[in-house]
Amino acid sequence: MLQRSSDKPVVDLRSAQRSRWLMAVCALSFALFCLNVVLGKARILFGLELPFLLPDVTEFLMLLLSALFFTLAALAREKSVGSRAAGDGGRPPS
Repeated sequence: MLQRSSDKPVVDLRSAQRSRWLMAVCALSFALFCLNVVLGKARILFGLELPFLLPDVTEFLMLLLSALFFTLAALAREKSVGSRAAGDGGRPPS
């Protein structure tokens, strides 16, 4: 069984589930970005003809979406464990 890296208990289960989905979308879009970069480099090094590489602007948008979903996942995760700004120290309400 996997152990959590955080000692904070999950207060909002819906936000925790949303955080996992957002992180999965982030990982998928970043993996596609990295695959495109590696294939582009292989095309240059080995002279391969790959017609399905993303153009520059689309590649940038893929990276931007990855960063956006990572930020949203971090905010959802922070919401799921409580907020220190609220004065509760990340603890669930009693």
